[in-house]
Amino acid sequence: MIGKETMEKLGLEEATIVSFDIPSTDKSRRSIIQRFLHGRSDTRNLNGKMKTYRYPGLLDEGGFRLGQSVFLLPPDLASRLILKLRELKISHRYWDVLVHG
Repeated sequence: MIGKETMEKLGLEEATIVSFDIPSTDKSRRSIIQRFLHGRSDTRNLNGKMKTYRYPGLLDEGGFRLGQSVFLLPPDLASRLILKLRELKISHRYWDVLVHG
């Protein structure tokens, strides 16, 4: 394992790649994970005016998508996603990696 001091000198940061697979027929769990990752918006009529409420998702806090159901996240966010995937019994894998910051 590379020490923190060496990582700083090299400009490296810890990250985690998380990959998961949800069958296309499992619309419920797909929807839950979509909202968890990307958030959601609700538009409501309040006294004749439309008001949109935005509820951010995990990706609004950092990280990004590498491919279909594959994400690169800081370790703390990856842990939250992994816990959610386990809670929903969704097949997943993850790898701890070092990336240039």
